[in-house]
Amino acid sequence: MGLSLPICLIIACGVFATSILSGILGMAGGMVLMGILTWLLPSVQQAMILHSVSQFAANGSRAFIHRKHIYVRSLPFYFAGLTLMFAAFTYLALIPNKLAVFLLMGVSPYLAFLLPKSIQLNFTKPAQAFLSGLLVTGFQLTAGVSGPLLDIFFQNRALTRHETVATKAFTQATSHITKFIYFGFVVSSFSKATAGLPLWLFVAVVPLALAGSHLSKYVLDRLTDKHFYRATQTVLFITGAVYLKEAFDLYLKMRGHV
Repeated sequence: MGLSLPICLIIACGVFATSILSGILGMAGGMVLMGILTWLLPSVQQAMILHSVSQFAANGSRAFIHRKHIYVRSLPFYFAGLTLMFAAFTYLALIPNKLAVFLLMGVSPYLAFLLPKSIQLNFTKPAQAFLSGLLVTGFQLTAGVSGPLLDIFFQNRALTRHETVATKAFTQATSHITKFIYFGFVVSSFSKATAGLPLWLFVAVVPLALAGSHLSKYVLDRLTDKHFYRATQTVLFITGAVYLKEAFDLYLKMRGHV
């Protein structure tokens, strides 16, 4: 049975709104959208695939808009980590359930506070860019999002807000390609995984994500670096708390059926 038109319209509006949010803060929008899709769609695989299409468009366009600001020196090390983790997941063929997705998304905004203060992660350092590629890809293939984890490597503020948004957008775009391939072709066939999702929805999310990214540029240009980082953390903490509650509710429901 296919999705109803109202559900499809809610998803389409969510793609546009969260693309604007991501374009302003460099993240958070993808995390909000993943929650919407996980709530509304019947399977995690469908949520992962549709999320990867819309977020690749949003992040890819954002990376193109700010392409002059991408910090390219660390990218080879990041991609090395991504490739290694993708190979590991391909071997294991893991598919997370909705409880795992909400739990990991809920925990991710608070990861920075779990690290000892003596540890200062920095994406501009090759070894840490490699570690970023490993961890970000692992989260991408289990939680569906990895923005909050990736953000830990940018909190030292070694880069400007434009460099941060551009570099994170580029790395996230490539990780969404990885997620699309994994859930669409590695652990299942694409036709089986997307059964029930109308083709027009896949087509519609791309221009909506692109429009949101372009609109967000005008807001980003008016933000200061101080307000940029503060707003990002506030949105993530609130979203994380909501997802932790959802994970707890799912856990109670699962126990109730035992």
